[in-house]
Amino acid sequence: MNAVRVLIVEDEPLIAEDLRAHLEELGYQVCGTCDNALDAMAELAAQKPDLLLLDINLGEGADGVQLAEKVKAKHPTPFIFVTSHSDATTLARVKPLQPAGFIIKPFDENDLRTQIELALARYANNVDATAAPDEHQRHDFVITDSIFIREKGKLVKVAIDDIHYAEADDNYVTLFTPARKYVITSTLGAVEDKLKSPHHQRIHRSYLVDTRRITAVEEGYVRIGTLSLPVGKTHREALMARIRTL
Repeated sequence: MNAVRVLIVEDEPLIAEDLRAHLEELGYQVCGTCDNALDAMAELAAQKPDLLLLDINLGEGADGVQLAEKVKAKHPTPFIFVTSHSDATTLARVKPLQPAGFIIKPFDENDLRTQIELALARYANNVDATAAPDEHQRHDFVITDSIFIREKGKLVKVAIDDIHYAEADDNYVTLFTPARKYVITSTLGAVEDKLKSPHHQRIHRSYLVDTRRITAVEEGYVRIGTLSLPVGKTHREALMARIRTL
């Protein structure tokens, strides 16, 4: 699988190189760097990146906010603002654009990774599931009985039937398969929507299970082999409606 391609728009050469180094260390591919909005629009059309990192202050010409307005109008690409300004005036300008992320300088690699993964997950959740992805759309999508999971800058194919259960923890979800587990940046509700599986059922605000794997149902719990998972009160009725009983 190809790595996620990122276009950097930053007028400070040292910061642009720092961003490039961090991105490449994290497994992303930097498809270009620009120091002004005009060049950025040309590179965006030519390279069709998966994500933009936009500095707000770009010196002469249009700034990052004005560039983002043009991007939203012409190229549906997620963008993250990277800036040293978080004052009320700046926030008031960027909020209507609904950026996929916002990184305050100085940043570290963890900030960068978290914001990028959240941005890609949010954007993937908003992509029309009926649209046929072209060669440049590398967002999570379901193909027949499998789903592609983003991991270290690439997409890994996982059979939906291999996902025995999923556990949510804040903005992360861990998918458990017989071979290994996958940690992704997402919400459990988004995972459930993405799987589109008739067998996977939400049983708790933090758990989703493949009902075919349930070996026993107890008061407040279900078992998958020797593993016990909690069942929330608001989910019990829906779960029991999915289970045949005598």
